[in-house]
Amino acid sequence: MITINKELHIEPRFDFTLLAPKERIVFFDIETTGLRAGKASIYLIGTVSWEGGQWILRQFFAESLFEEEEVLAAFFSLLNEKKRLGRVFLVSYNGDGFDIPFIRSCIQQYHLPYEFTGTYSIDLLKKVRPVKGLLGLDDCRLKTVERFCGVCREDRYSGGELIYVYEEYMRLKSLDPESCESTPLNSRLRDRLLETLLLHNAEDIMDMPLIMDVMGYDYLRSGEYVVTSSRITEDNVWDIHARLCTAVPRGIYSETPAYTLSIGEEDPLELNLAVPVYDGELKYFFVDYKNYYYLPAEDYAIHKSVGSYVDRAARRQATARTCYQKKRGRFVPQPAPVFTPLFYQEYKGVPYGELPKPAGSAAGTDAEKEGTGQTWTEETEIDHALTKKYIAAVIENI
Repeated sequence: MITINKELHIEPRFDFTLLAPKERIVFFDIETTGLRAGKASIYLIGTVSWEGGQWILRQFFAESLFEEEEVLAAFFSLLNEKKRLGRVFLVSYNGDGFDIPFIRSCIQQYHLPYEFTGTYSIDLLKKVRPVKGLLGLDDCRLKTVERFCGVCREDRYSGGELIYVYEEYMRLKSLDPESCESTPLNSRLRDRLLETLLLHNAEDIMDMPLIMDVMGYDYLRSGEYVVTSSRITEDNVWDIHARLCTAVPRGIYSETPAYTLSIGEEDPLELNLAVPVYDGELKYFFVDYKNYYYLPAEDYAIHKSVGSYVDRAARRQATARTCYQKKRGRFVPQPAPVFTPLFYQEYKGVPYGELPKPAGSAAGTDAEKEGTGQTWTEETEIDHALTKKYIAAVIENI
């Protein structure tokens, strides 16, 4: 078995303290001779971990398939050392779907005493998939995410392509030194193939710490940020500002008639959301319209239990389009129901929700007599918990 130990000079932007002390974080990736565990073997496991104040790359390479057990032993020896410090965070890309199940299959096949207890898996692929649309990614491949984060790599092979590279390496390695095929040229080719195999694996794991800041979008989706301001401006715009818990690798800007969203555009830790406020009258539509009468003169619907007392000439059976009552207030368009009930300008139009009234506002105020029923100033703060729900709805709608 070949063991590689190499100091890395990388500077990840991600705040690892959000997970754990860096000493308890291990990035890893495996290379195999096929995709089906039980019918293929692991020929290389690579790790990157923080030791002695720097990032260290380790690679355990099987020069023959008979060394697979030795590769596994070296990997779990490293994990067990880390476990002495506490729970180990295993970071991978599709590790939950491929690497970890494949390793477990090998453990069972060889009846080895290794297990993943005392570890916690963080599969970055699972963090990227939910925000693929938000980030505008064509796919969720590791190389695509690397390009998004501005990470360049030298390797141009896929893991599947390397299967054939390893097979050729093994063929050249097995040549009899006395054979006519055992030439200096083939020896150099074998070394070049080994470099290719090691480079692909090394870049996969060396780049993982550098793309960890995509976790910023996952933290954003899960609401792990602080709303710093949530107010209505003089121009009737709901102006929201929030501070992220970790920087995002690239700014995102989205503008629609319903909102303007900016994430990390000028400041990688800043979120800004501007939502136009509709100040006026909207309609609430009743679902059970068959139980209502529509009053054309008043332009609203009332329940039949009350409408039965209205002159027949002044009422008519309500339809889905005419079964509504009106309300004046301040409303915002909703990508998903946050403020309920829902109001509309027209039947099946854009859904709106009424902004909660400022604390202390009461019926009978001058503002209510004017129709809004709310006393708003530029200092009025919208509830931050509701604000975060609205931000979440906007992000999920992109």
